[in-house]
Amino acid sequence: MKINKPIYNAKVNKIMEMLQFKTRDEVAKEFNYKNSKSLDTYMRRRNFRYDSKSKQYVPVESRNIRSKSDPKTYAPVRVAEIITAFEKADADPRTVAEQAGFTDHKQMADYMKTMGYVWSAQQNNYVKEIGKIEDMEDETKNTVINLPQAFDQSDKELQSEMEKCLPLIRYLYENRNRVYQLISGTQNDGRVPRYAVPGRAATKAMYMSYEIANLVVKYSREKNIKQKDIVEVAFIEFLYRYGYKHEVDTLLKSS
Repeated sequence: MKINKPIYNAKVNKIMEMLQFKTRDEVAKEFNYKNSKSLDTYMRRRNFRYDSKSKQYVPVESRNIRSKSDPKTYAPVRVAEIITAFEKADADPRTVAEQAGFTDHKQMADYMKTMGYVWSAQQNNYVKEIGKIEDMEDETKNTVINLPQAFDQSDKELQSEMEKCLPLIRYLYENRNRVYQLISGTQNDGRVPRYAVPGRAATKAMYMSYEIANLVVKYSREKNIKQKDIVEVAFIEFLYRYGYKHEVDTLLKSS
């Protein structure tokens, strides 16, 4: 018998989070359901069942299947540190957020979501967001935005200008993962790019902040990457972004 995997979305995560502090009936009321049975129906459709012992929704699978790979393996250092902090018993989200350099736990949650991690009420930790993702509300599935109808028919010029933006918007959406990376400054999978740089090795002594130097050493140890490779990647990325794109491309193509 095939068992469907649980479907996590923003609404499911919110329901499971609220159940940590409220009863099932209270949560149902928050989402405008008549009673908890209606809430159960919604969760069953997403392959969850209510566990009376833990007072929480759990996957319908007969047993928990633990991922063979550690979610921190390819996670960025900051993400890995947050996940590790929550592995401790009775971890306080506010304390974890402060230690990770955030103003509060909400800012930390936004950062983790940007990096592709969502809160799992079942594991009491952040997990990599995978699988099918649905909209927050079922009603939005039937919502269709017709751009020309969003404006008054007399405003033809505004319609025309907005329609010109549609290809750009579509392009940005199709490449949203890359956009997220550029904004966050980190690749989603946490993997460091590798460059085959030609030429002989040279020694370059320089002064830098002790804190930055310490972070480089820490990252090198955690990810098993040579400090030389870290510095080369940093230089290449800097030169590529700030005026030396052609020169960098020429250098790498000559290797």
